Amino acid sequence: MRKLFVFALFICIQGVCFANSISLFNDSQYTLKAMIYDANSTILGEFILNPRDAIEWSDDQNNFGTEMQYAPQTPYSVNWYCMGGSPYGICNNVAAGATVTAQSCGGNQECRQQQQNGY
Repeated sequence: MRKLFVFALFICIQGVCFANSISLFNDSQYTLKAMIYDANSTILGEFILNPRDAIEWSDDQNNFGTEMQYAPQTPYSVNWYCMGGSPYGICNNVAAGATVTAQSCGGNQECRQQQQNGY
């Protein structure tokens, strides 16, 4: 049992040390698309989030226990878009481990083509 605990602890520490993550939270009243970019403007992830939805992106989700062929460069950028395609907000210089909310990013923060959800 002790060996299992030590192994589990090692796996947890390894994940913390080698994986970068960003938490995304849509605190707006619109359904939005969030796109994560690295410092080289490479798209790392794309997510559709309904109002009050949250998700965590990690650069190591599909590569656990393997060497990554491509290591994302920090800082990250998160661009939020309305479902009609218009920009909602942009957060630059996002550090690994950060939580990014739609309304904390700069931009017009309005979706004209989309009707607001009544939450």
